Amino acid sequence: MKHFNPATLRIAAFLPAFLLMISISGGCQGFNKHRSGLENAVTLRAINRLPSVLIESSGIELSGSNRIWSHEDSGNSNELYCSDTTGTLLRTLVISNVSNTDWEDITADNDETWFIGDFGNNNNQRTDLAIYIIPDPETITENTVTAGIINFSLSDQSAFPPPSSGKNYDIEAMAWYADSLYLFTKDRSNPFTGIVKMYVLPDQPGSYTARLAGSLFAGSTTGSGRVTAADINLHTGELMLLTNEKLISFKDYPGNHFFEGTKTEYSFKALPGQNEGLAFVSSNKLYMTEEGSGSTPGYLYEIILPQPQYIDEKPGLHTLSAYPNPASDMLRILPVPDGQVYVFSLQGKLVKYITPLNHEIDITGLLRGTYLLCTEINGKPARCIFIKN
Repeated sequence: MKHFNPATLRIAAFLPAFLLMISISGGCQGFNKHRSGLENAVTLRAINRLPSVLIESSGIELSGSNRIWSHEDSGNSNELYCSDTTGTLLRTLVISNVSNTDWEDITADNDETWFIGDFGNNNNQRTDLAIYIIPDPETITENTVTAGIINFSLSDQSAFPPPSSGKNYDIEAMAWYADSLYLFTKDRSNPFTGIVKMYVLPDQPGSYTARLAGSLFAGSTTGSGRVTAADINLHTGELMLLTNEKLISFKDYPGNHFFEGTKTEYSFKALPGQNEGLAFVSSNKLYMTEEGSGSTPGYLYEIILPQPQYIDEKPGLHTLSAYPNPASDMLRILPVPDGQVYVFSLQGKLVKYITPLNHEIDITGLLRGTYLLCTEINGKPARCIFIKN
């Protein structure tokens, strides 16, 4: 007769809750925090329609509270358009030495340098990912400019395209922070995992391999889990990610480990069209753009952030901390588990169980992918998401 470890049965009983809860906790977060996250609802106020040249607005950056720069995406012109909040087109700037394969986001540093992300990759098969570097458009007197170029690849992509289950290399969001560019994926995997991956690379012209620097469970549906834009408030350090249903904020993070900070979600009270661009106006106000339809441009929206309301951690459920994440061989976990650690696929299949040694588990034998780590801490279930390189 086969005997089962009681802890295994308890883990199995909690597994549906684990898979549901990761959308609340955001994957591997600090296990010692009293509160797991924040959640609020915000109203999108439609300010005005965008100019008619911006049917497919895909990213935005501001050079002033009423000077909004945007661009279109795949197959459109290699131009930036400046408009105001009335929807009046003020200026057009041509980036003369590059084309628009699939421009998806635009961002700026703290020293009058702007970056245009030509990294849209719906089919996950591009090998010509690029970022174009220009001065702040307000410092350019002509209507054309030549861009510096960053060419890059992704450190964990080896197939072009990968299998459907691994299609998470479409990048549609970018932010600058402390001399580096941070890129965020729009998950196109099937079955859908809801994981956003974060890559980092230098902000200078050249050819690079963008390093996978973190991952986060953003949501269980394509509306909540696909990230389409990002921005960082360079005064407060707040990172904001945009999906079609919500904003995801990160504050008070250590160094550049954004996903280890305090996480807040702002759900939209009413859903717009296809959300595309996002930019901070002030510490509690953002502008957002949507893609239009047919010959009609989408709207420019204003978002006012409320005071966040804390949500208490779910009772009876601990959170693990696992690092480095992603990892390729040894994964260190805290706090110390009571016994064995169970590795599940995101579809709920038990892949293997491991006995930790000195706070570490050996994951060398796992295939590349995203996994759910489950165990018990002081007799109560605990969980964490990790990526195996």
